[in-house]
Amino acid sequence: MEISLIIRTSPDDAHRLATVRRFIKTAVEQGHTIRQCFFQSAGVLAATQSEGLADWQQIADDTQAELLLCSQAVEAHAVDPEGPFQIGGLGALIEAAVRSDRLVSFV
Repeated sequence: MEISLIIRTSPDDAHRLATVRRFIKTAVEQGHTIRQCFFQSAGVLAATQSEGLADWQQIADDTQAELLLCSQAVEAHAVDPEGPFQIGGLGALIEAAVRSDRLVSFV
């Protein structure tokens, strides 16, 4: 099964971010493919925190998934993406949703 994720989790919610990473790890261990992680709203801030950057880089390396930061959220939060992240719009999210078997949202 091919899975895409929408991640809107705040950087202050370490427990929920750990849940996202556990979900990805478990899905891959069970033979599923992670197509895309789309970080939206506060999720952009959570993704680009220096403390979690190594974790997201490892996920990108292990899964070959696209890690996209919502272009509107990047602009609104004045974030300068680095590492495995690219900037994408809602069109990229819609395409991933259409091409994936499941779309899972973490708020």
